[in-house]
Amino acid sequence: MAANFTVFSILLAILQSHFLIVSPACLSCRSPWTNFGNNCYLLVMDAKSFDEAEQYCQILSRLGRPSHLASIMSQDENDFLLLLIKSVYGETGKRTWFGYRLDRSSNSPTWGFIDGSPSDGYTNWHGNQPTGDGDCVEFFESAKNFLWNDLRCSYKRISICKRPARF
Repeated sequence: MAANFTVFSILLAILQSHFLIVSPACLSCRSPWTNFGNNCYLLVMDAKSFDEAEQYCQILSRLGRPSHLASIMSQDENDFLLLLIKSVYGETGKRTWFGYRLDRSSNSPTWGFIDGSPSDGYTNWHGNQPTGDGDCVEFFESAKNFLWNDLRCSYKRISICKRPARF
C-alpha cells in the first residue's frame, strides 16, 4: 500500500510541476498577436475608419475571447501599445485608432471604451483635448509624446485590436 501511495505522490508531483510549467504558456498569444498582461494585441496596418477597424477586430474574436479595438486601462498598457506602434513605424509612430469613443446615446454624451471596460480611470489626452473635432480617439504624436486626440470617425487610421489571452 505504501508503494502505491509513493507512486501516486510522484505522479501527482510530476503533474503539478507540468501544469506549473504549462500554465504560463497557456496565457501566451499566438503570432501575430503580442502578449501584455492577460491580453493579446494586434497592430492592424491596413488603414480603416474607426467603425471598419472595430468590425475587423470583432471578426478576430474567438470562442470566449471577444476582440475589439483596444481599451487602455493604465499608463503601462498605454506605453506598451506605443512601443508596439513604434516597433513597426519608428519613433515618429503613426496615428492609430484604439477603442475610445464618445457615446451620444443619452442626453449627456460620455467618453467610454467600446468593449464596455470601465472608463472612469485612466486617460492620456493631449493638453487641449478633447476639442469636439470628432467622436473617436486616436494616438497622436505631439513633441515625441503620443497623446490622445479626438477625431472624426471617418478618417482612415491603422488600429490596435485587443482580446483576452488564452486560458
